[in-house]
Amino acid sequence: MAEEATKEGQPQPPAAQAQQEPAPAAAMTAAEVEELPKAIVRRLVKDKLAHIAGGEGAEVIVNRDAMAAFAESARIFIHYLSATANDMCKESKRQTINADDVLKALDEMEFSEFVEPLRTSLQEFRNKNAGRRSEASQKRKEKRRKLDKETLPQKEDDPADDAEETGD
Repeated sequence: MAEEATKEGQPQPPAAQAQQEPAPAAAMTAAEVEELPKAIVRRLVKDKLAHIAGGEGAEVIVNRDAMAAFAESARIFIHYLSATANDMCKESKRQTINADDVLKALDEMEFSEFVEPLRTSLQEFRNKNAGRRSEASQKRKEKRRKLDKETLPQKEDDPADDAEETGD
């Protein structure tokens, strides 16, 4: 596109260049999208190391490079575990990965020592949430009943309506 001259003879930038805006600062790269939240990784690492070091109150210092290494290692492990679980799912001719696929993937990856503790933890989670779900379901049903009672139309032959119309 040719540049247009202003009255003073100064070249003017092409309209396309003038209208271009810089990329938003909030745009994230693919690597940033795949990163695990740093605060969560830091909390997990510090809590576990404090527990090992001698209790909940133990102060543990982890430098920035080590924290980055933990985060990257966890990200790679999650990718590998999810790919292996996906393979287990495809072997069963399904498209949705379920908890059993993840447990089988751990076994396949030779992390079998984690399978039973994870299975136990998963069962506890399911039991805990089953109670919450039933409570939430009961609340929804109760709310629907109240709404149904409030929005029920009155019968056309209702004597109360007739009394209002005649002025009695």
